[in-house]
Amino acid sequence: MSEKQDAIAIILANRSYLYRLLQRVFGTDPQLEILETAVSEHTRESLQLILQEDEHLFDKHFETLDNLKESLATDSEGTLDKLKGEYTYLFIGPDKLPAPPWESVYLSKERILFQENTLNVRRVYLEYNFLPSNYPHEADDHLGLELDFMAHLSKLAQEHFENGQTEELKKVLQDQKKFLDEHLLMWIDEFANDIQKSKTHYFYPSMADLTKHVLKIDNVIIDELLGAI
Repeated sequence: MSEKQDAIAIILANRSYLYRLLQRVFGTDPQLEILETAVSEHTRESLQLILQEDEHLFDKHFETLDNLKESLATDSEGTLDKLKGEYTYLFIGPDKLPAPPWESVYLSKERILFQENTLNVRRVYLEYNFLPSNYPHEADDHLGLELDFMAHLSKLAQEHFENGQTEELKKVLQDQKKFLDEHLLMWIDEFANDIQKSKTHYFYPSMADLTKHVLKIDNVIIDELLGAI
């Protein structure tokens, strides 16, 4: 494998890892395994790779992860309970959610679930025979499910690259960019801003901000990959 191919392989693997991590963070209630992965050295290296051109973002998000790592080391059970409370308050209720994690809430005038945006997302999923992990218990345009789809396609892109399937790889990357442009990037800013206004700032507001930056940077990375393959 040439130096150029090595670099592409690393980028594709890194995208797959980060999308799966973010999907697990927002797609399910906190679990110790997920938190330990989030604060691992592997995650630190992956974020360094994608945030390397912006030291401010690097320092900001690493402070959150370092604090979480310290909390897990001193009181893992108490930390997990605190995060479960934060997750419930932000994404489950029963009170009005400060930052609803569904695309249709932000892109429809009614700000309610199961609008045209939800159906549009479902149609994209069907093109890849993708069945969301929480289907049918969650609306298709939940942040966790949209990140799940991006993780699925990122893994598929890796496989096409490893098998030398250049045209298939280009198609997946183009579809990922389209999904970012037409879906995730259309509402992630407002979602991240809303969650910053919530009463809790322990973990998820920082992760929402991180997700926003990862999505925007990945949109540029996809263009670079398409130009390199």
